[in-house]
Order: sequence, then structure tokens, then C-alpha cells
Amino acid sequence: MSNSKPPKILNLKPEPRPEIKTFHNKKLLGWSGFVNINEVRGWAGNQRINLFTKKCEAQFGRQPTDDEIYAFMLHEKDLHIKDLARSILNNGIRVPIILDANGVLLDGNRRYVSTRYAIEHNPNAKDELSNMPAWVLTEDTDDEDRRKVLVECNFIEDWKIDWPSFIRSLTVYEDHVDNHLTYDELFERYGIDKVRLRIMVRTMDLIQEFLNSYDNSDDAYGVAYEYYHWFEEALNKNKAKLDSDPAFKEQFFEWMTEGKFVRMKQVTSLSEIRDNEEAWAIIRSDHPDAVDAAIHIVQGEKLPSLADGEKKIKKIINWLRNLKEHEITSMSPGTLSELKSTLMEVINMAEAVIGASDESEGS
Repeated sequence: MSNSKPPKILNLKPEPRPEIKTFHNKKLLGWSGFVNINEVRGWAGNQRINLFTKKCEAQFGRQPTDDEIYAFMLHEKDLHIKDLARSILNNGIRVPIILDANGVLLDGNRRYVSTRYAIEHNPNAKDELSNMPAWVLTEDTDDEDRRKVLVECNFIEDWKIDWPSFIRSLTVYEDHVDNHLTYDELFERYGIDKVRLRIMVRTMDLIQEFLNSYDNSDDAYGVAYEYYHWFEEALNKNKAKLDSDPAFKEQFFEWMTEGKFVRMKQVTSLSEIRDNEEAWAIIRSDHPDAVDAAIHIVQGEKLPSLADGEKKIKKIINWLRNLKEHEITSMSPGTLSELKSTLMEVINMAEAVIGASDESEGS
């Protein structure tokens, strides 16, 4: 076994053990154990901080120090360092970091920075968190081996599939409703902030009412599972109507089962449509573009520039009628396709409006 001694940065206790891992089709010897956080060095070559590293090189003629990397990553919102720090405080580090024999991070920058933050803001946790679980490459590992580790950890799909949002929320909901866990207890268990937990529970309340309306049928479960986020956004944008207007809620449930909506915007516009008599009449028609036509009416009321819409349409009609054949043939295929698509959309909306008007006159 090549270089069978554990790297010096590893703690002697618990005793490190040799472990072979495969990275990008090559087996590499490393040592599993614990490393004191002071022995770890942030990786300046991490693509997450590439622009920051280049800025340091341009300004100071050097790569950033470990403390500078820490400060930068701590304030990058997309890295969610503070959220991960809370999780580490509650659950520890679940996945060991990967280091070369000199303590340079090859995988685990966020875990390292989050652990530093957790220790700084929770001194009582220092003894527990200061020694990080790690897998460390041997001292004879070359640059090509390190590159294989980086590729495997950062570019190769591990095929882990996260739980769908419906399943995650259902799990939280059952713990809250059936097992009577408070929001503080849910936070301790799942590490999800309490604002998000309340949204998940309220959304599942609405979905549970939806399921009950359809006798918990498989089809209803399928809708809730696939369109969980639509229920969430419906509650976010239409809560007052859903709470106070039973007919509105019943109609929303019915449309969800019928597949009336094709995108989120249609769901989030329902309250405004409900408050507009003409738009509400149109959306309740069977025309396939009824929802978009109703949204168009609501938006038309919002925008004063659309008040003279009929005049503008007549100008466009006259312009189209005066188009010469050579002008059309000179257009690119992409422009012609876009023109056709736009005209068809206008036609469909017009048919929906006309159809709804005919229905109202006949009733």
C-alpha cells in the first residue's frame, strides 16, 4: 500500500484508518479521521470564488488569504453559509471534507466556512465542532490525482434525488398536525426556518382540503404532487379570496383537477380576475385560451396606454393590409414565425372574448 502512514494533519485519536475511494475511474488511497479546523486551508482555486480570487490577484498581486476567503464566502447570500451553520450545530457534519496532505480543501469549502461561523457565534460548540471529519489524500498524491478528486466532487452527477416539495411538506405537516410538534421543534428537527415551515403547513392545509373535496382520490393526489408549488403560490397571491369566498375556492379546485392552467402566472392572477366581472365570465368559458384572455382584460384595465387599444389594433390591421409581397418575403423565417404566433394568440384571445360574450347574452 503506497505511503501507508497517515498524513500529519490528521488527529491521532480516534486513530485514522486507510480507505480507498474511486475518483473519475481511478482508485486513490486516503485516510479517514478527524482534522482540527485550524489545520484546514480554504481552496483559492474553488470556482465558487473565482472572480474574488482574480480580484485579489489584480489588486494585491497574490491569492486571497484563508481569512479573506472566509469573509467573502460568509457574505455571499447564494452560498447560504448561516443556514448550513445552523444545520451543522444541530446535526454535525454529515459528509467528511476532502483535503490534500497539506490541509488544502478539495471538497467542502462551505462546510468548512459554516463550521468556522458556527464556532465563532456559539463558543460552547467549539470543543464539539473544532475537529472535522475528513478524508485526506496521502503525501505522494500528485496534481493529476487532485484534479480527479475535484472533477468527481464538482462535475460528476451523484444521482441523488431530493424529495419532491410535496413529500417534504407532507412530512413536516404530519409532524405538526399528527405529532403535535411546535414550530420550534420542527426547526430543531429539520433545520428549516420558521417562516418557511409556516408556509409549508398552510400550503398543506389547502392541499388537504383539496384532497378531501375529491375523496382523496389517486387523481387528486397526482395533481397535488405534481403542482404543489401552484397551490403554494395560489395561497400566497389569493389567500384573502380563498379564505372568504367558498365559490372561488371550489372553482380553483375544480380547475386544478381539469388542468385548466398551463403556467404559474395564470394561478397567481385569479384574485384580480375574480374582481373583474368581464374577466371572470371569460375565464369560466370552455375556450382553451380563456385564462389568458381574462388576464389580458385585467392587465388592460391596469395600463392606461391600453385604453385606446382598439385604435392601435386598427392601425396594425391597416399596416398589415398594406404589406407588399416583397416585404414579407424579405423577412427572416424567425420573424415570420413570431408574427404568425402572435397573430394566432390574438385570434385565440378574441375568440375567447367573443365566445364569453355570446354565452352571457344567451343566458
